[in-house]
Amino acid sequence: MQEIRYAMVDGEKVPVLISDENEALQAAKAARRAIVGLWREDGKENEWCADTLITDVEDADEEFLERIARRHLGLPWTICETERLILREIAERDYEEIVKNHVDDGLDTAEKIAGHYEVFEFGFWAVEEKKSGNLAGVVGFRIPQDDAAGDVEDWLLSFDDENILDDTLELGYHIFPEYRRQGYAKEACLAAVEYAKEEFGTVQFLARIEKDNIVSKKVAERLGFVRAA
Repeated sequence: MQEIRYAMVDGEKVPVLISDENEALQAAKAARRAIVGLWREDGKENEWCADTLITDVEDADEEFLERIARRHLGLPWTICETERLILREIAERDYEEIVKNHVDDGLDTAEKIAGHYEVFEFGFWAVEEKKSGNLAGVVGFRIPQDDAAGDVEDWLLSFDDENILDDTLELGYHIFPEYRRQGYAKEACLAAVEYAKEEFGTVQFLARIEKDNIVSKKVAERLGFVRAA
């Protein structure tokens, strides 16, 4: 089975091949076309050359196809929007501001960010101010690691007391100085948490905050986080 569908990316139509035939997928990939594998029962897990597999053609809706095409073209995904903000994947044009604002040493490597998005479909995202189109900060998630310094406190937000710790993401946020005191941190974090709940089924969130960072603690409290015992 082979079917070509079209994704709309910034007003342009981008063809996407959907197929359960690995040879067809390999040929399209070699021709630098966007592809999606259609799983079949007799298929072997290591057979597929497609990074994305679906079990039903109907799963390839408009949003799905756009994301496949954007990933293929190396363009950022739009994650979600709020009244004043757009949360999207970090793009190359963002790195200068990220480095200038000393956000995180790991966020200034384009290859690391892109690879994380492809594997997990989450990471740290750009917080873009709608009215100006400027980068106002970053917000996002990582898998919790046992590397917290001694001057850091753990704060938790749980939505299912019977199913915790097995499904936890660590929330991080950094709003640039000129965009602070406008409620952007809370607005961006709320949107990110809701997205993770809906898309990934995340039921618990962890925030690691420096003990003397009173502002971040207040943001966490407004989001519903409580300090871990």
